[in-house]
Amino acid sequence: MGGDENKTILLVDDERDILEVLEYNFKASGFHVLTSTSAEEALDKDLSGVDIIILDVMLPGMSGFKMAMTLKGDPDTARIPIIFLTARVAREDVIDGLRIGVDDYVTKPFSIQELILRTRAVLRRTGERRLLEKGHPRGFYIDRIGKVVSVDGKEVPLTRTEFELLSLLADNPGKVFSRQQLLDRVWPENVIVTDRSVDVGVTRLRKKLGRYSALIVTRPGFGYCFNDEKIDT
Repeated sequence: MGGDENKTILLVDDERDILEVLEYNFKASGFHVLTSTSAEEALDKDLSGVDIIILDVMLPGMSGFKMAMTLKGDPDTARIPIIFLTARVAREDVIDGLRIGVDDYVTKPFSIQELILRTRAVLRRTGERRLLEKGHPRGFYIDRIGKVVSVDGKEVPLTRTEFELLSLLADNPGKVFSRQQLLDRVWPENVIVTDRSVDVGVTRLRKKLGRYSALIVTRPGFGYCFNDEKIDT
């Protein structure tokens, strides 16, 4: 479930059939679910524990646009990411939503599986953004949005290949990747490389990580893996 059991989602849609389908599927995916059939009802709720909102644009009374503007204009709720779910597909509607600060835009009819995946992606992005805003407590941090790695508060200059190599290993802690797997998934196809290229790349990456070089572990005869237990908290 990827930690979704700890996430609270608010679903706002006046079509009860759609609301029931959304509620069932998000609960089945591990989310704690709140529902509302209008913007007014949603705004009356305690939103302090809500992690993300899926919001229909065409609502009776207050529109989804107006609700989103209200939320983004309030410091207590501005942090909550919003995904618009709507039948309106005009380009200007999408642009207006993005200007408000909406994080994604899904049109009806939609795939529930795609919507859940998009929801998880938005949660990941906004979670990383908040860590950057607050200052990460660890001396080592990967900003996957800005494509930056920092060590003890200082940016580490990595090449694209080095960044992708580190990100792949860090996203799969404990998983051992063979040299061939790393070549296939990280190195550009139009570059001539060998197994030795991986060893050289890892050596250079470790050197740039300084005291965090031990994050990348060699498994003799198998390949490399990431040991996140080596990160100071």
